[in-house]
Amino acid sequence: MTVVNRKRIFDVPAGTGVTLGLALLLGTVPLAARAQAADAALAPADHAAPGLAREDVAPAPAAASPAAIHYALGLLVTNGPDYAGGGSRTTGLRPAWAIEYGRFRVSSSRGSAFLGHGLSPRESGASATLARSDQFNLSASLRIDRGRDESDAPILAGLPTVRATLRGRLSAGYALTPRWSIGAGLSQDILGRDGGAQWTTSVGYTWPLTEQTRMSFSAGASFADRTYLRSHFGVPAGGVGALPAFEPGAGLYSIDGGVEVMSALNRHWVALAAVRASQLRGDARRSPLTIEPTGYSVSLGLAYRCCR
Repeated sequence: MTVVNRKRIFDVPAGTGVTLGLALLLGTVPLAARAQAADAALAPADHAAPGLAREDVAPAPAAASPAAIHYALGLLVTNGPDYAGGGSRTTGLRPAWAIEYGRFRVSSSRGSAFLGHGLSPRESGASATLARSDQFNLSASLRIDRGRDESDAPILAGLPTVRATLRGRLSAGYALTPRWSIGAGLSQDILGRDGGAQWTTSVGYTWPLTEQTRMSFSAGASFADRTYLRSHFGVPAGGVGALPAFEPGAGLYSIDGGVEVMSALNRHWVALAAVRASQLRGDARRSPLTIEPTGYSVSLGLAYRCCR
């Protein structure tokens, strides 16, 4: 659990969310394929902008070369909280895949990890690199947020469903040194379904253990507007459940940190392992829905990738 990243964000009207999201991505890049849902149970939504992996900030080649298709296909075993702040855990085995062509990428919620972009799903869905230099990277993405309903945990019985929506995201990363990097991301519900907005910040350090294996450390903070926190941590007055009414305000709601190891077993096969811990803060921690404010997630994966 995707370094749960962050400055204060105020309510964004639903109408402006649609305009912002479409201008941000659909106006600049064609959507290559339908994105898979985000992996919200392992980390706060859109959390984990751990900064750029070393591959993300590699100097551009001196001469332009034709774009090639890169892809990865694998499996991930994950274990984490049933929802952010939940008291139960879930374990699952799921496919993870990614296809990359030049500036464009389409991936499952954690598939981009296998192409060397970090285990956290900061660019899950359909994404495009808007700008890149030796140290700086700017990208935009769209992804499906499946939301949440009362079937996810018994404590959610009687609460309004967090509706599925489409989120637009703008992410930036900057390499301070070959090993240190910082990142930030802004995510907005562009369909106006009470998904609100989130802001994430992060710092990361990459330690090459061998030529084939690297270890990455990251830490971050997540902020959200009132709309997001109310839908995910609020309890409406007059509800049918036994929980007391609670209406959170905007601000910092999570901090997180983690470590991941990626190792190239040979030319095509790569293995991943990650452990992440997060802690809810502010009104999210005080919410009646929060049973365990501190949680952790574990992920293990193996994939075949070609043709980098």
